[in-house]
Amino acid sequence: MGQTNSPEIKQFRGRNASLWQSAIDQATAKRTTGSPAAGFGGPRPTVHLQRPAQDDHAIQMCNDIAAAIDQGAEVPRVQPPSTAAAGVVDTLEFCATTAYHLAEATVKAHFTGDYSEVTSLHAQLDTPFGQCDPKWGEVIANYVQSRLASEQIPYRRYQNLQDFVIDGRLPEDATVILIADWGTGQDAAKALLKRVASRTPDVVIHLGDVYYSGTQTEVQNYFYAIWQSTLGIGKMAWGQKLTDLTAKPATFHLPGNHDMYSGGAPYYSVIDMLGQPASYFSLRNKYWQFVAMDTSFHDSNPTTVADATSVDDQEIVWMKNKLNNAEGRKTILLSHHQLFSVFEKIGGNAVNQKLLPQVEEILPKLTAWFWGHEHNMVIYQRYLGILGRCIGHGAFPVSNTPPSDASPNPEVPFERVSLSSDPTGFYRHGYVVMKLNGPNARVSYIQYDAEAGQENELFQENL
Repeated sequence: MGQTNSPEIKQFRGRNASLWQSAIDQATAKRTTGSPAAGFGGPRPTVHLQRPAQDDHAIQMCNDIAAAIDQGAEVPRVQPPSTAAAGVVDTLEFCATTAYHLAEATVKAHFTGDYSEVTSLHAQLDTPFGQCDPKWGEVIANYVQSRLASEQIPYRRYQNLQDFVIDGRLPEDATVILIADWGTGQDAAKALLKRVASRTPDVVIHLGDVYYSGTQTEVQNYFYAIWQSTLGIGKMAWGQKLTDLTAKPATFHLPGNHDMYSGGAPYYSVIDMLGQPASYFSLRNKYWQFVAMDTSFHDSNPTTVADATSVDDQEIVWMKNKLNNAEGRKTILLSHHQLFSVFEKIGGNAVNQKLLPQVEEILPKLTAWFWGHEHNMVIYQRYLGILGRCIGHGAFPVSNTPPSDASPNPEVPFERVSLSSDPTGFYRHGYVVMKLNGPNARVSYIQYDAEAGQENELFQENL
């Protein structure tokens, strides 16, 4: 999935690695995004931060640190350059690694009340570190703020079982578009959303993940600013609730694991701006209900879930109520995480053994289940009684290096439908178009060629 303005954006599974990426991204974006000049006598235009180019030396150095964090390896303590003629790489390595160790010591001190390590590091490093670019101080502050914020997610619990049910926003002849893992803020994501908007949808649903860790800066700039302007939805001040729920398209945003890494508060602010009541909801009309499930609340820290997430037990009660009282409606289940995979292990298994017992009772009642998380498009044959659809090819760049022919989970059956690749060596992006016609639905799985400005249908089905 090629990028037109920079090399591949990198992603790490670990929360702290992702928070570190967010910290350097924010500090760099503030310095690289230009400010347009105001018109004569007019107000200064709003400036939204742009995702920094991934060939920036500081970004690359911090990606190396993030890789070490993610692997549980020791981040080296680099000595300051010995001469004024030290190269850019040597200086950056010292500044970046020192900033990380100072940031980690500050987080530790917050929880323990013991600031001796912070004091010791400053005593050792203040003079040489003071010669680093001032942005490294911002990186430290960004990281510490996000690490501390990530301890408490403002998950919303229903008060009665009819909460978070949305009527009147899903026409019986609706065009519904599903997209997942879209929040990169890069050119490919912007171009894809323009294609989505050109279809004049009634409903657009994002299945989650704003990279790297769902900080306010990322959600504002790499999700909401692009989403709002491209889809033409009502523009809201940060944190305000959308009040006009009649305008089209109605848009929704499920939580991905990356959205929760910084604590989730920015995610909950932006769903208010979209007119969405909670991280899980039921969007319905006379014939259909889209039941959105929050699989990320318990995946805010991957080191505690062993790559197999689950859903809050109270939410499962709410969800079963929607399936058991569908009143003849067909049900599409939506989530960020997958129930099973042919290409990846989930906690060492093909099937998520934490999630399966929670949902097993309602699987026969599902028409289909759409998810993201894996940056791929996979059309599964019926398995565990359901039609599973992975559509995580929304915008994240994935190398087209062929995987081994030997799938790690050969027992999971799937259709041989594959994304094409572009000249830069990445798989193409795409989305799903679902056209409702009373109790019927035609579903198209779209692949977009950004270079040619063309798209094609890879797979089609009737539900």
